[in-house]
Amino acid sequence: MKFSFQIFQFDCEHKILTRHGKVIKLKDRAANMLKFFILNNDRILSKAELLETVWPDKTVSEQVVFQNISHLRAIFGNDAIKTFSKRGYQWQLELTEITEQAEEVAAALESQAATSKAPAVEESKAEGESKNNESSDSPQQNDSPASDSSPEQPTQESKSTTWLGILGAAALVVATAIWMAVKS
Repeated sequence: MKFSFQIFQFDCEHKILTRHGKVIKLKDRAANMLKFFILNNDRILSKAELLETVWPDKTVSEQVVFQNISHLRAIFGNDAIKTFSKRGYQWQLELTEITEQAEEVAAALESQAATSKAPAVEESKAEGESKNNESSDSPQQNDSPASDSSPEQPTQESKSTTWLGILGAAALVVATAIWMAVKS
């Protein structure tokens, strides 16, 4: 089963996450957690359920759940997974199941627009470490979103910066016009 949400697509069977058609590498445990959240998006998942499903036959601390949720939030935004105090977590982003017919249409459109360049692979910030860390059951926590793996939504700060730049440029034009008028 494949699902799309925001600018992402996730193939649950192969545990492949893409953003605008580019693969975002996830560690196996984070991919398993994402799959479990997506397939159970209609209910709250307890820490115990997450531990049992994502780390079967292993004894790990609850901290790995927090770390993986932080990692997924860094990619999809803080609102993607809601915390229900003393109850668990629930996936919040609207999901659309991708049917085979929709995939065929998308593939046909992609092949028409395809260039000889192969699709690039993006790595989430937590995946930027060496491959030796990939076998770890406890992924490193990453609280700051990677620029390549955060949702592309303009922040209030970026909007303010844009307007500040526009106003600054307008002030410069007015000042130049006044200076030119006085100089003449």
